[in-house]
Amino acid sequence: MTHLNLDQDEKVLLISRRYFLTLLKQVLVAFFLMVMPFFLMFPLFSWGKWGIVFFVYSVSVGIIVLVEIYVVWHFNTLTITTKRVIKTKQHGFFDRRVSEMLVSRINDVSHHIKGFWGTLLRCGTLHIVAGNGDTVLDFPHMKNPSRALRILNKLLQVIPQESIKKD
Repeated sequence: MTHLNLDQDEKVLLISRRYFLTLLKQVLVAFFLMVMPFFLMFPLFSWGKWGIVFFVYSVSVGIIVLVEIYVVWHFNTLTITTKRVIKTKQHGFFDRRVSEMLVSRINDVSHHIKGFWGTLLRCGTLHIVAGNGDTVLDFPHMKNPSRALRILNKLLQVIPQESIKKD
């Protein structure tokens, strides 16, 4: 990942994206916008210039929507390193928000799988809470959130006890 600036002793343990099957509805709409004009090609072309404009417009919008779905899917990531948890949230083409949380500040990690399809596809939400209880990092629609949970729990067990403040 080019947008990650890792320390020399930091290693990436997991990079996870949104489960692609959860985007099926949006992909089908984009595909419909691209394919539908080909079925209506003869009636559209009989309208003359306006039919051709509608044909090109519909196919172009379908392609742009499909590319946007891919870009958003590709850049929405949850990265777990040996020191940090980094959540990258992409909104559209030109809006990206990056959130970081040090592993040593993590207080609680859980995951939630809801419904029949979530259970069948093992797709759910990873929920990370920082030590103060106010900072929450959620990563929804993640494939196999229990894997990330296991990785984070192993990291939390490795943290030396002197780095944790005692009351």
